[in-house]
Amino acid sequence: MPAAKPAAMSVSALLAAVKGALASALPASITVVGELSNFKAHTSGHLYFSLKDASGSINAAMFRFAASRLRFSPHDGLEVVVTGRVDVYEARGQLQFYVESMSPRGAGALELAFRQLQEKLAREGLFDPAHKVPLPRFPRAVGVITSPTGAAIRDIRRTLARRWPGAGVYLMPVLVQGDGAAADIAAAITAMDASAGRLGIDTIIVGRGGGSLEDLWAFNEEAVARAIHACRTPIISGVGHEVDVTIADLVADVRAATPTAAAELAVPDAADVRRHVSQLAGRASRAMRESLDYWRRSLEACLRSVVFRDPPHRLRSAMQRVDELAHRLPAAARHDVARRRQRLAGPEGRLQALHPARLHADAARKLADLTHRLRWVLGGQSKRAGDTLSALAARLETAHPRHRLALARQQVDATARHLEALSHRSILRRGFSVTRNENGDIIRQAASVTPGQSVHTEVTDGTFRSVVDGEATRKPMAALPTMTKRKTKPQESGPGLFD
Repeated sequence: MPAAKPAAMSVSALLAAVKGALASALPASITVVGELSNFKAHTSGHLYFSLKDASGSINAAMFRFAASRLRFSPHDGLEVVVTGRVDVYEARGQLQFYVESMSPRGAGALELAFRQLQEKLAREGLFDPAHKVPLPRFPRAVGVITSPTGAAIRDIRRTLARRWPGAGVYLMPVLVQGDGAAADIAAAITAMDASAGRLGIDTIIVGRGGGSLEDLWAFNEEAVARAIHACRTPIISGVGHEVDVTIADLVADVRAATPTAAAELAVPDAADVRRHVSQLAGRASRAMRESLDYWRRSLEACLRSVVFRDPPHRLRSAMQRVDELAHRLPAAARHDVARRRQRLAGPEGRLQALHPARLHADAARKLADLTHRLRWVLGGQSKRAGDTLSALAARLETAHPRHRLALARQQVDATARHLEALSHRSILRRGFSVTRNENGDIIRQAASVTPGQSVHTEVTDGTFRSVVDGEATRKPMAALPTMTKRKTKPQESGPGLFD
């Protein structure tokens, strides 16, 4: 018989079997090192991300209850160490790691959270010195926000009572570590700032004694930092020891190394104030004595003056002064009248100059002068215009075509005479002749002709034809042979070259 096939499983049954296999094969708690990727913080408070390394990746989730305990803000690229369990997400059939705790690898979670919050608040300007308020020099009352049972409150009260016993001290007891401490401190700061005007509180001290980073963490919370920044009353932060630095120290108006140092900064030292007052009293006493001495000397000088020794002296001097003024008054009056007359002489002269008859005479004189000048100017212009017209007429006569034609004829006649002087006919008239062959070429050598060749000879009054009857020779012949001359009609002497 063939073997029976196994029954088909549903998807849910398969996933349940996988979950059971994972539960039996893997421990209940696993610690994994990986890098955060695709990080997303849901509005519900759950965190969803992927854990990856060089060769693998797994989806992970961290629910709100576990995420609320984180002291830092996760982000992509951060290498973390997580602890949790592996399970199957049935809705998608995916393998998923459920994270129960997370810490950054390398730096601690609290250190990373401190750096992240410090960078965030610095970008918002909470550490800007422009927001810090100066402390009052003589506060009426000091508010203290700290634990009522710690050593910090005892040190603060002892220091305030020793340095400035007249200042009132108001304690706002709060938790300084543990869950809820940050919210308690922030609420106390807000409440004391609201009551500062009614209670006369001029300075607030926030602090606690020393401890580890975890013990001081309440003063590194964002709620405390924002409450300090919003406080209108000057705040001194004295948290931990001198080496401890918290976010509250950076936001506060003044940072103190310890709670005792915060109390010393809050109030002045009464002994120093008494010494300063004593010094001021001594200076005031010396100033008063010096002032009394000055006024005593002034009074003695007044008593020694003429006024006290001879009281009628001032009256006699005044009477003498009146007599002198009475004597000088008529002369001054005459001088004033003369000065005013002299001042009126100028306007009178100007009025006379503006009289209509005077103005008419001046206008007539100016008109005559202008007429004479106009005639002179017009005559000069007329003469200059005539001279200009004559010059233009001469230039026009020179540029007239008849004048230019006469000049051209003179130039042509001169050129014709020059050409006639250079012509060969002038040479013929001196007894020379020109002999040419039948082609019209001039015969320059005897060797260039042959017996029986016909030649033409040009003389000054015409041309005749000859025939060569002998050999050419360079020696003169005894007798010339008879040449047959064809009678030609002498050419009449024609006109010149340019006639």
